[in-house]
Order: sequence, then structure tokens, then C-alpha cells
Amino acid sequence: MRILITGAAGYVGGMLADQFSRVPDVQEIIAIDLLPRPGFLQDNKKIRWIEQDLSADGWQGKVGVDIPEVVVHCAWQIRDSYIFDKKQYRQNVVAVEKLSSYCFEGGVKKLIYFSTISSYGAFPTNTTTHRFIENDPPREKEFRYGVQKKEAEVFLKKRYLASDKKTQVFILRPATIAGPRERYMMGKKGLVYMLRPDEQIGLEHKKRFTLMTLLRRLLFAMPIASSEWCRQYIHEDDVTDIVGLLVFGKVVDRYEVFNISPDDIVRADDMATIFGRKKLSVRPWMVRLAFALAWHVTWGKIPTSRGGWRFYCYPIAVDGSKITRKYHFAYQYSSRDALTKDEGRYAFAKMENVIPTGDLP
Repeated sequence: MRILITGAAGYVGGMLADQFSRVPDVQEIIAIDLLPRPGFLQDNKKIRWIEQDLSADGWQGKVGVDIPEVVVHCAWQIRDSYIFDKKQYRQNVVAVEKLSSYCFEGGVKKLIYFSTISSYGAFPTNTTTHRFIENDPPREKEFRYGVQKKEAEVFLKKRYLASDKKTQVFILRPATIAGPRERYMMGKKGLVYMLRPDEQIGLEHKKRFTLMTLLRRLLFAMPIASSEWCRQYIHEDDVTDIVGLLVFGKVVDRYEVFNISPDDIVRADDMATIFGRKKLSVRPWMVRLAFALAWHVTWGKIPTSRGGWRFYCYPIAVDGSKITRKYHFAYQYSSRDALTKDEGRYAFAKMENVIPTGDLP
């Protein structure tokens, strides 16, 4: 089997390239990314690296005449650009258009696309008791990440319906992905990073001094704008296992959408306790103002782009049980475990100079 993975220098794509390359039936992993091959994949002989922008033509020929059986699309410019929004759109949405044409016209057997639960939208009417399901329409119209993911989903559906339907398509809408690789290998600098204590940050990233590092030192409390606000987290091992199920399993569905998230939620009070922060009650308008100021004053270096404030005031809770009902998938980790426990295939990342072990089950 030959598998093409986009965004292989990133968080999820790198895990998939690493783990799938250990499966005996996999002949080759074709990895495409704007960035060079990361160090932990450097000596992997099964991985062929193509350093290129998916939205530009040329990578198709570099893949070769042997069409991969499976394509997993992880590539995405998540953090909004302050200036280069057109470039971001091209690298995100246009890249999906190029990739889908390659899959549907070239005879790829399976296409797996990573979307997001952010597309459902964070609004004052949301509650923790209402769980969004896959048939609920994506409503986000402002936050660029959710909007572009939604647009790409719509395009994929139209492209699939106009095709010969020989390519199976699976859309995954994950909750926030977390785990030891995210904490200690990736150096992610989202807003939750500012709440984390030192022991939950990789040594390499502790040494770096950035604006986000300074804010993390100065932030003495966790602002809470609503008692209803919550987050759901899915452990990185559960994510790779779900993709592995779809890639290697005999799944018969032609086009399916899955929310992927364990059932439990992490409320604002819980998160403050987990990170050892005091709680500070604020109003949603205060969060909106703080986001706008941080965005413009820092030229987007603090990820507080337009519409993002709502995702820190109002909840998005999803029902992730569909994949369990259809394919008997069992989540190994709860949301709280994914956020806090240094367990799983990349638990070694908390220590330095340790070789990863543990293949897909």
C-alpha cells in the first residue's frame, strides 16, 4: 500500500507518517509539506518527502505514476495571517480543490480530510446539553479557521457528488487534539499554552523567550466569561487509531462525516483547577475587546483573530459516538485525560533523547 499524507511536518500529519510507516503492508509514505522533513522522521526510509505548496501545480508529477491508494489531508494553515489572508486562503481552500481533483480523477481509493468542530460556530445560544451531531449545519461565518474548513467541506461534497463515486471520502471533525506530542514536541503556542504550568511544556520550548512566553508568566488567573464555556479534547492516539481504522479497515461507506471526540467536557472551572490558576470572572465584551487589541497591537502574533473571542466565551459540545456505533471504535482517553495525562505512543517526548516505541494496534 502507498499512502499520501499532506501536512506531514505538522502535528497530526507527522504522527500518521511515523506510525503508518511501521505497518508491514505499507510500501511507501509520500509526504507533502511546505516545510522540510522534521528530525524525528529524518532517517525513515519508507517516507519520501516532497517539499511544496499543495495549491501550486507540480507536486502531482512528483508523486509519480503509481497513484497512492489512500490520501490523508492534514495540511492546513491554522493560525490566521494578519496580512497575507489571500495566501492563507490559497494554501487552505485552493489546496483542497487541487487535491480533490487529483483524488477523484486519478483513482485514489480513499480520501480522508481533517475538518473541525469549530465550523459549528460558538454562539451565546449554544449550551453544554445540546451536542452537535454530524447532520447539524456548520454555522460559522466569521472565524477564518472555521469558515475555510466549512468551505472546503462544501467543495468536497459537491466534487464527490459530481464524480463517479469510486473514491471513498471520510470527513473527520475532531475536538481539540492533545497529548504528549502536542505538549512536548510541537511547542504549540495557542492561548491554552498561556495557562499551562512549566511541567507541561517541553524543555526546548521553555528556553525560548517569546511574547506568548511573557504573557504566560504574567497571567495570574484564568478569565472565565461564561459558566457554560467548555472544551472537548481528543487524545492524539485516538486520532491516529481512527485514521488507521479508516485507512486499513474494510469500511463500506462511500461518503461519511464523523465528529471525533470523547463524551466528557472540560469546563472552565475544571481547566483553572487543572492548570493551577485562579479564576477571574469577566464579561464577553471584555474578551472581545482584549482579543481585538491583542490582534492589532501585535500584528497577529497573538492568535486572537476576528471571531475567535467567541470560542473562549461560548461552548461547542459535540456527540462523537457515531464512529463507535458504525465501526465499534472505543475511545481510550477522556477529554480530561487527553488534556492532562502524559500517556500514549509519544509519552517518551517528556524525556530527552528517547527513541519512540509502540506501533498501531
